[in-house]
Amino acid sequence: MPAGSLMKHSRQSIVGLRALIPVLLLIFSFARAEELRILTWEDYIDPELVTRFEQENNTKVRFIYYEDDDERDFILANTDGSGFDIIVFDQTMTAPYTKNGWLHLFRREEVPNLVHVQMPMSNKPLPEELTSIPYSWGSIGLLYRKDKLTSPPESWMDFFRPDDYLRNRILVINTASTTFRLALKALGFSLLSEDPDHIAKARQLLREQRPFVRAYRNILFGEESELIAGKVWIAMAYNGDAMTVMEGRPELGFIFPKEGSMLWTDSIAILNKSSSKTLAKQFINYLNEPEINAQNAEYIQYATPNKAANELLPKEFLDNPTINPPQTDRFEVDRIPSSSMMRDMIKYFIQLNP
Repeated sequence: MPAGSLMKHSRQSIVGLRALIPVLLLIFSFARAEELRILTWEDYIDPELVTRFEQENNTKVRFIYYEDDDERDFILANTDGSGFDIIVFDQTMTAPYTKNGWLHLFRREEVPNLVHVQMPMSNKPLPEELTSIPYSWGSIGLLYRKDKLTSPPESWMDFFRPDDYLRNRILVINTASTTFRLALKALGFSLLSEDPDHIAKARQLLREQRPFVRAYRNILFGEESELIAGKVWIAMAYNGDAMTVMEGRPELGFIFPKEGSMLWTDSIAILNKSSSKTLAKQFINYLNEPEINAQNAEYIQYATPNKAANELLPKEFLDNPTINPPQTDRFEVDRIPSSSMMRDMIKYFIQLNP
């Protein structure tokens, strides 16, 4: 999902104690031989497939979850990438993670099922040597309560400059770059713009939106969800998450605003300090078996870059415009901001969400 930050100590005010929990787990728990530890978002790999892998390989897979990109970067920066075998993360961070020495470089032929995988958007084959593999791809839109809004949202401005009755009814993703960039999109600028005047206008727009925001974080699933409970009426949401929450709930709707959005790719990689690199490659190879990958894509409800898996997926999955966002000029491919731009966005975001 969209670009993270790599900030080491300045994220405490956003992340709080949540980020310390997985770190403490790493310090005080001891892994058995050949146990795989995976750092990822929660519920982002089909647990049935994980159980099958464990049984077939006589091993144990342990998950350490982070809530958002900024929290993940905080964890990695403060552990120097140690204590994990595999990470699932947004592809834009591949270069800085590799530069930091956190990701393992290997040859494509070491994971045979990578022959099925291509780069999303460009459809190019994977390079011969690589440090990360595309896992899924998607976009961001608006998830909303049809029964609460006076009319369905159409524009990002319906979210960033809402009607007065939506005070304290809005949920915003808790990642600085994502929120700033979609504010830029709402204002008619490229979401990749780093023009100081554009950034100043996006900052002002976010400041004006603040009284309407109930919380800055990702949407919750199940009965804990404020959308389901009726406390939140409109939320910024990743498209696959929206699909999961909407299942069996006709009162919920989802749109990509008319201005468009961003296209992102998530990747999976092996950590350089992993002591189980061979098992990690076996797991990635397993996930890219076409039948396994197709089942996983249906579980997470995100598009897959595995072309052989796509041949096995049902037509209603492939034709669903929420799962497979349009690749048009209105949808810009995400890339990592400059370091100075990222620092400014995080600084402003902390002021919004102290």
